[in-house]
Amino acid sequence: MKTTSGLTKQIFLAMAIAGLFPLLVMAFQNNYFARQTIENVEKEHLAFSLRSRQLWLRTWVSHTRRDFYHLAFDNGDKKDLSDEEIFLQAARKLFKGHLTYRSISLYRPDWSLLIRYPEEFKEEVPSPSKAYRNKLQAPGSLFVVDDDYRNIGKEVILPVGQGFLNQQGQIGAFLVAEVNLSRSLGRILADTSDLNAGGSYILASETGKILYQAPISGSETTSDECAWTTVPSQVLTSASWEVHKMLNCNDDATYFISAPIPEFKWLLISQFETGNALQQFEKYIFYGLITAFFTLIILILLAKNLSKRLAAPLDELTRVARQISGGQNNERLPPFQEEYAQEVGVAFNAMMDALEKQQQSVIQSTTLSTVGKMSSSLVHEMRNPLSSIKINLQAIARKIKDDEGYSEMATISLMQVNRLEGMFKDLLQFSKPIDIHKKPIKFADLVNEALASVKPEAEKNNIDIQVEDQLQDFPFQADKESSCRALINLASNAIQWSESGSVVTISGRRPTESKGVAIIQVTDTGPGLRPEQMERVFQPFFTTRELGTGLGLANVKKVMDYQGGSVLAKNNPTGGASFSLIFKD
Repeated sequence: MKTTSGLTKQIFLAMAIAGLFPLLVMAFQNNYFARQTIENVEKEHLAFSLRSRQLWLRTWVSHTRRDFYHLAFDNGDKKDLSDEEIFLQAARKLFKGHLTYRSISLYRPDWSLLIRYPEEFKEEVPSPSKAYRNKLQAPGSLFVVDDDYRNIGKEVILPVGQGFLNQQGQIGAFLVAEVNLSRSLGRILADTSDLNAGGSYILASETGKILYQAPISGSETTSDECAWTTVPSQVLTSASWEVHKMLNCNDDATYFISAPIPEFKWLLISQFETGNALQQFEKYIFYGLITAFFTLIILILLAKNLSKRLAAPLDELTRVARQISGGQNNERLPPFQEEYAQEVGVAFNAMMDALEKQQQSVIQSTTLSTVGKMSSSLVHEMRNPLSSIKINLQAIARKIKDDEGYSEMATISLMQVNRLEGMFKDLLQFSKPIDIHKKPIKFADLVNEALASVKPEAEKNNIDIQVEDQLQDFPFQADKESSCRALINLASNAIQWSESGSVVTISGRRPTESKGVAIIQVTDTGPGLRPEQMERVFQPFFTTRELGTGLGLANVKKVMDYQGGSVLAKNNPTGGASFSLIFKD
């Protein structure tokens, strides 16, 4: 295919118009639409980041309430301990939890101090206020939060408490803990990496007192010329989960969104300055103009060579197709520089590889079918003479049993005859088709029938067979007779490859990623499979055992193929191999 100058001119004009028109449109519209897009994205980003922090914060509240509930009421196994000892155990557990505490105090019903933890804590702890005591003493009160937040330096302290049961199951004391909110919430709110520069998270009480303010994104501290000291009233009165806009003390536009934490009557706020997001946009306008100019130059240069580069892959595809049609089946397309052409080349080569594999599979199936018919005929013809030889050898063995040398030779001959019989049996089974009758069966029924056949061999080799039934009463579709034969084959192989005193495991389970499928897995502790064995393990007549026929695993694969299932082999990380029978509905 020869490229013409007319085609080059047409491609050049098409590319010039197609490239220039969008650039001109963008030059007039990108300023407005880009600003709107950035603002909308940032609003969604702000809402998403707030929702994730609210979820973490409410989880933190839930864990805290649960810790207090269990510590205050779970004293059933501590009858031999005093109230002070029970409290000390509870306090130690709280200190090891996910919160950071300043102190934990236990007060008697008359509000005199019973004990305080840590025991070496010497700083002043104010006694609970009368209003807070009334809340704690109210019937049915659980996990009461005080409204009196205290500041110690830059840290905010929140008193939380609950009635503490004595050994008679009655409230005999009140547990009041000072939670260091600044340290406890730092792990949740301090990370502002998902906000733009200038953004931060703020936790405030319903009255507007700031309980925690994360460092401003892009800054290492919360100190700033225009940082909030108290939450503005506009934030407190604005609707939750809606993005609002206001001016800060520097008259800069600021977006904020709030979400309530009703458990503690808190308000979680996420905010950032819009200027930080739009500042980058202003800088990119100039870069965009430069990019547009060079884009036009590149388009002109590309247009001159595009027709030739478009025609080259088509010419190569035509050449390879003609060679393949001429009998050169191994011919394939070379790699192309263009992505679209490379995808076509990869798909074409994959198609030819698949056709070649299918052709080889058809040849192999035909060959195996022919071999199967011949094998079936030969086995039938050879079994009668072999049976006669076996009977005669058994008679000779009985006659010469007292002669050590000839008796050993007779025994060896009988072993070889038995091996031939086994090979004939496997070959006959492999050569004939399987009559499949699938019906619902249970793992326990299948494995019990298989164990009856392999247990004598396991006991002889000192192998322990363990069964793990995760399928329970789940029925799966399978042909019981042929599936049992396949499971016996896998279990027998595992026993033969395992050392004396080891364990062979037969397990049944359902994979979570595929409904209606059952998997039966046989795991041994033998030497496992080498990479070259892994590829051929299910091929007919492949074996690594001196006395093996190479048809056992091939028969297993045949059984599963006939049922519409599959069989997989793999090595275990801890040693040994695993074979899995996969049944499908």
